Amino acid sequence: MKALPSTLGLGVSMTIGYGTLYYSFSVLAPEIAREFGWSQSFVFAVFSVGLLGGAVSAPIIGRLVDHYGARPVLAFGSIFAAAALALLSKVENGWQFAMVTLMAEFVSIAVQYDAGFAALAQRYGQEARSQITVVTLVAGFASTVFWPLIQWLLTMMTWRDVYLVLAALNLALALPVHALWPSYRREIAGAEQGASDTARAESPSRRTQLVLMAVSLSAGGFVLSAMGASLLVLLGDAGYTPAIATLAGSLIGPSQVGARVMEYVRRGVLSPPVTGLIATGAIFLALSLLFAAALVPAVAVALAFAVFFGIGQGLTSIIRGVLPLHYFGAAGYGRTMGTLSGIRMVLSAAAPVTIIFVNEQLGVAAAIGCLLVMGTVGLVAMIGLSRLPSLPTDAQR
Repeated sequence: MKALPSTLGLGVSMTIGYGTLYYSFSVLAPEIAREFGWSQSFVFAVFSVGLLGGAVSAPIIGRLVDHYGARPVLAFGSIFAAAALALLSKVENGWQFAMVTLMAEFVSIAVQYDAGFAALAQRYGQEARSQITVVTLVAGFASTVFWPLIQWLLTMMTWRDVYLVLAALNLALALPVHALWPSYRREIAGAEQGASDTARAESPSRRTQLVLMAVSLSAGGFVLSAMGASLLVLLGDAGYTPAIATLAGSLIGPSQVGARVMEYVRRGVLSPPVTGLIATGAIFLALSLLFAAALVPAVAVALAFAVFFGIGQGLTSIIRGVLPLHYFGAAGYGRTMGTLSGIRMVLSAAAPVTIIFVNEQLGVAAAIGCLLVMGTVGLVAMIGLSRLPSLPTDAQR
C-alpha cells in the first residue's frame, strides 16, 4: 500500500502534536523557571503530573473515537490544544501554570499517536500497518524540527510569544488536516459478527492477550521515558565524556528511522508479533550493553547500545499501533488503544524521577539495572503474547 497524501498529512499533524505539546517543554521550561524564579525540578514535576492527565484522558478519547469517528476528535483536539497553548502564554502563578499544563497534556492524546492510529485503523482496517509506519516515520522527526525551531524563536521573542506561535501551528496546519480527514468508520458486517466480537472481547483469551500486551508496552514505555530524560546523565555517571555521551545519543535517531524504513519495506514479511519480539529484544540487548558499559566503560559498547536502542525505540512506536489491530481487529480499536495507553502513560510519567532517584541514591549501575529489569519484563511478556492466537481470519475481512 502506498503512502497516501492524507496519511502524510496526518504524519505532519502528529509532528505538530508532539512538537508543540511534548518536545517544546524541555526547551521552554528553563525560560519559564527563570521568569518566575522557580526551580527547574518544580517545572518538570508539573509536567510529569500533566502526563498523568494524559493517562486519564486516553481511555475517554479512545471511546469517543469509537463512538463518533476519528475526524471530530482530531479536529476538536487541535482546537483545544491551541487553546491550552494560548493559555500557557498567559499564566501568572504556579497554580495557573499547573492547571493549564494539566489541561494541555489531558488533550494531547487527541492529537498524537493514539488518536492518529485509531483514525488509520477505522479507515484501513487490517491494512493500516503500512500507513501507521508512514505516520511514525514522519512524526519521528518532531524533536528534530521543533527543538531548533523553538530555540530560534526564542532569539526573537519571549517564551510567552513562542506558545502563541505553537498554538497558531495547531490551528493553521494541524486543524485543516484533521477537519478534512475522511469521515469513514469501518462497520462490522451483520449482527452475527457483532455478537462474535462481543463474545471474543469477553473471552479469557482476549483478557490474557490484553494483559500481556499492556505489560509489555508499559514496561517499554517506562524504559523509553526514563532514557529520554536521563540518558546523558546515566552515561556521564558511568564515566563517559560529554562528547561520547552526545555521540551515542546522536546514533539513536538514525537507528530509529532506519528500523522504521525497514519495517515499511518488509511489512508483509514479518508478522506484528515477530516485529514486537524484535523491538523488545533490541531494547533488552541495548540495556544489557548499557549495563556492561556502566561496569566496564568502553566506547564501542556505548555506541552499540545506542544503535540497538534506536532500533527498539523505532519499532516500539509501530507495534503500539499494529499489535492491538492484529489481535483484536478494528472494532473497538480506540477503546483498546485508550486502555493500553492509560496504563503505559502512568509508568512513563513515573519513570524519569524514579530512575534519577535510584541513580542518586544507589548509583548508576543500580539505575541501569532497574531499566534492565523492566526491559526483561517487556520481552518476557511479548514472548508470551506471541504464543497466543491472533484475531481469526474471518474477522479481519
